[in-house]
Amino acid sequence: SLEAELKNLRSDEKEADRLVQQLKNDRKKIESQIAAKKKEVQKLNKEIQRKIEEAQRAKGKSGSKKEDPGAAKLSGEFENNKGKLPWPVNGALVSSFGRQFHPVFKNLELPENEGIDIAADKGTSVTSVFNGQVLDVFVMPAYGQCVLIQHGKTYFTFYCKLTSLTVKTGDKVTTGQKIGVVDEIGGTSQIHFEIWKNKVPQNPANWLKKK
Repeated sequence: SLEAELKNLRSDEKEADRLVQQLKNDRKKIESQIAAKKKEVQKLNKEIQRKIEEAQRAKGKSGSKKEDPGAAKLSGEFENNKGKLPWPVNGALVSSFGRQFHPVFKNLELPENEGIDIAADKGTSVTSVFNGQVLDVFVMPAYGQCVLIQHGKTYFTFYCKLTSLTVKTGDKVTTGQKIGVVDEIGGTSQIHFEIWKNKVPQNPANWLKKK
């Protein structure tokens, strides 16, 4: 009986060693994936900042030193609607703003999220959260088709992982206007949404209506 118990213990030890090694291998793989994802996020954020800077420089070179009252008013209206903006898509929040950690390897920090991610069925309509003008439409690796909308002088909203876009650069949009639909990328269907005040990302949870 003792010999049988010892044999079982040794078998359990081998299984435990195998699981530990598997976890180590999984961790290395996940660390590599996180490093790649961080590069994608950094590239995306730099592109957003670059486009915002270009828009602001272009406005500064327009020759008029007077501030556009319409742009200032629209930014003010956007700010006054903090906490009351409609969600860009009807879906569940799957990733919040700010620092993120791996659900299994708790000490592994994921790329910092400059926005939020909302899961929704492929083909679900995505809408503008406020009146504005489409600053740019472009494609980014791992993010698919993206739309950047300017709301007056100060505020910008950003929508990624879209398909079947219904807007183009320069179009004026209104609150609730459809700009595209949710795409499926990497086996998941969700959108990535950000709000920027000039070149500073904001937490969308503070701006969107509470569900």
